[in-house]
Amino acid sequence: MGKWLVAAGFNGLCGVGLGAWAAHGAASVLTPEATEWVKTGAQYQLWRAAALLALIGLPAGFAKVRALAGSCFCLGALLFSGSLYGLALLDWRGLVYVTPFGGLLMLLGWLLLLGFGLKKWRDGQ
Repeated sequence: MGKWLVAAGFNGLCGVGLGAWAAHGAASVLTPEATEWVKTGAQYQLWRAAALLALIGLPAGFAKVRALAGSCFCLGALLFSGSLYGLALLDWRGLVYVTPFGGLLMLLGWLLLLGFGLKKWRDGQ
């Protein structure tokens, strides 16, 4: 559970910090488009932090899906939000090809939870 708490804390810290900067100071150094990229990255990173915290509360029977979904959420946030931050701050245009992979991993995390939840529900649990 500790690693998911660390991951949630890291994503929450980055999301709040970069989101606040995008709202209050980024406009002086970034273009409006780049500022929006930072805001979007921060928003998605905060949602991943919340999702990781929710995974901690799953019962022991969910250990496998917790590990798989948590890994998808962490790597997805890194690729999605990280590529948007890099694009905004460093103007690395090649990162636009990384962002969708992060989004797909985040979707896969939710799909894993959905599928496992449906299986548990069907099994009467």
